[in-house]
Amino acid sequence: MKNERYTPEQKRLLKIDPKTYTEEEREAMRVVLLPRKRYLPQSDEDGMEIVSLALGTQEKIALFCRCREDILSRYACEGRWSAGDKSAVLYYRFYLKGKALCALRVRIDHFDLTFSFGKKEMQAFEQCRSTFPRESIQYGYDATGGQEERRLLAYPMDRSYEDVFRMLALRCPPPEIK
Repeated sequence: MKNERYTPEQKRLLKIDPKTYTEEEREAMRVVLLPRKRYLPQSDEDGMEIVSLALGTQEKIALFCRCREDILSRYACEGRWSAGDKSAVLYYRFYLKGKALCALRVRIDHFDLTFSFGKKEMQAFEQCRSTFPRESIQYGYDATGGQEERRLLAYPMDRSYEDVFRMLALRCPPPEIK
């Protein structure tokens, strides 16, 4: 797989001077210039440029950065960019001791924190279900379907920020800070 960010058509669009765009054209170009195929960012700056295009507003970009830093500091884990797929423009995946912990899934205009629950985590959630908000956490859990062995959960980070981290802690409690 060639790891080229732009298609030939996108490269032609890049030749247009951005100073000539109207506000509507600027918004359209933000989305049009996102990777159209699996693209792995070559640096953190490259990844953040794609995140900025995808999310569009400074508030969302700042929330993404805050969430990324929170996970890295809470878990002392490793993070790295991963190519997008049908459901995402890009991923930022977190690994703890070589195993997948969770990922920030970047889509157009929003991002989610995704992680999976096995049987043990599902049982733990059911025991403390009532302590989580119904609309933002319980509904998201229930909407993933009734798989017995594993559930892939995805929560938008613009609501119930700390509750999502409480869910993640059921999967992997953060280490104690000494």
